[in-house]
Amino acid sequence: MRCNWGTGIAATYALFVLATTGFVAFAMGRPVALVREDYYAESLRQDSHSRAIENASGLGAAISVATSDAQHLSVSIPAALAPRARGTVTFYRAADPNADRVIEFVPDSSGRQVLSTAGMARGQWLVQLRWTADARDYYYEQPLVR
Repeated sequence: MRCNWGTGIAATYALFVLATTGFVAFAMGRPVALVREDYYAESLRQDSHSRAIENASGLGAAISVATSDAQHLSVSIPAALAPRARGTVTFYRAADPNADRVIEFVPDSSGRQVLSTAGMARGQWLVQLRWTADARDYYYEQPLVR
């Protein structure tokens, strides 16, 4: 049996339809999880977030997030802001949204707070530091590999 060019075109189209249908079925079976539940509302707050990043970058090296040992993380801000600073430290894990941890940020008089990382899974994390002092918002983030 010989195939003419019309049969080849029909076979190509049929193969394309089958491949597309297979991919759509595969994609529909994948779990769809947004990184955040309030993804769209968060995008609307982007301007204030950008100002908070600028405020924190203006402080320069006075902000630090460093591991002090295998089970602790030290977060520091300038001592001058410490008495009035209140906020949160978020341990964000992109691989598992259920593993995120939010801890209240209350620095001591030197601007430092030590946080426990015990029980956190090994891998890539993002430490997000948000705080307010003197009616100004600040935001700083740093990757952490455990």
